[in-house]
Amino acid sequence: MNPGFLSTSKVNKSSFAAVMLLNLGTLSWFFLFIFFNEDIFVTLNGNTPVWAAFIGNSLVYGFAIFWAIAVSFIGSRINRRKLLFTSIILGIFSTVLLGFVEGPISTSVVSALMGMSLGLGLPTSMALVADNTVVENRGRVSGIIILGTFIITFASMAIYPMLNLDLLGIIPILVALRSTSLFAFAAGKFGRPLTVGEQKIRLPTTAYREFIFYLIPWFLFTFASSLAISLIAAEHLASEVYLGERLRYVFIAVFGLAAGLIADRFGRKLPIIFGLATLGIGYLLLGFNITAMSANIYYALSGVTWGLFFVVFLAVPGDLSTPILREKFYALGYILPLTSLFALSTMPWENIGDILPPEVIAQIVGICLFLAMYPVFRAKETLTESKKQEREMREYLERLGKEIQESEENE
Repeated sequence: MNPGFLSTSKVNKSSFAAVMLLNLGTLSWFFLFIFFNEDIFVTLNGNTPVWAAFIGNSLVYGFAIFWAIAVSFIGSRINRRKLLFTSIILGIFSTVLLGFVEGPISTSVVSALMGMSLGLGLPTSMALVADNTVVENRGRVSGIIILGTFIITFASMAIYPMLNLDLLGIIPILVALRSTSLFAFAAGKFGRPLTVGEQKIRLPTTAYREFIFYLIPWFLFTFASSLAISLIAAEHLASEVYLGERLRYVFIAVFGLAAGLIADRFGRKLPIIFGLATLGIGYLLLGFNITAMSANIYYALSGVTWGLFFVVFLAVPGDLSTPILREKFYALGYILPLTSLFALSTMPWENIGDILPPEVIAQIVGICLFLAMYPVFRAKETLTESKKQEREMREYLERLGKEIQESEENE
């Protein structure tokens, strides 16, 4: 994508590059790891499938949640560079250890360290996106980050079988991805110190209410998504949805970029509405008849929704928060999907059919989608009309300038 908007959108190019490298390395490492984590735990570390599915994953997500909350309360008082550097080095170290540990005890320690690495750095790296953008370009920057993240992740997933690597070969790829974030320290500065005036800024209570309105559909979506995955797991369709699981990453990348453009032109609420509508179609197909084809279609459609939601919830916490509160807002926003993954890892979803019949689960999912729409319509748009008009005027003046220049050249 041509980043020409950097010259006119109040984005510092060196800071933009640093924030991009920081987030691309962290997020691509995380998404590639969660794609292979159960195989790594079972094949490399000699753990049982039950341990890998429940205990191992729970430790990763649980420690990520705990440390994200901890950093959100003290992040503004910690040197960001030192915190982020510690997070990256811990991530590299724990990833390397994956190839050497064996058994549940040592693997539990490594899982906890990996979760700690993610939780320490995630709120701050997300907050830096907001610190180095303004509201009218934050969606596009977020879309570029999501596009880059999932292109890198998908490319890594494709390289792995092309090189005929065994499972041990995925660890150097993970290490390389996590190490990418280190280049951010050479690319630019991580924002700027907060001034005394910024530290004294207090948010109106309406900002917290609006944030809750945005968080409710995010929470309901992640909960409903976990239930939908449980339906597929209950049918034991893991081998049949091989294509769908990979297609989801492609759709997240493409629609993440689209969501960024939509969010900056029409506002943040429209991508959420599109995402919930798309996911509703996927749930209908899945609830009607769970087959390999319907499961693959669901994975593709869920990729559309994840792409739309990822971008919106990379932008909205920055729209509603002040610099000193951004770690808290981003921690809360991204704790929700991590909590969903945590719940998914601790529940025996393969046996969910023995607890609830598929039609009941489908009804619960439908209710979640219906309830998610209400707070979206209640929430106020964080991209104000004045910002939209300012962008339109700027684009008009740019087009007018180009037309004048072309006419002068023709003369």
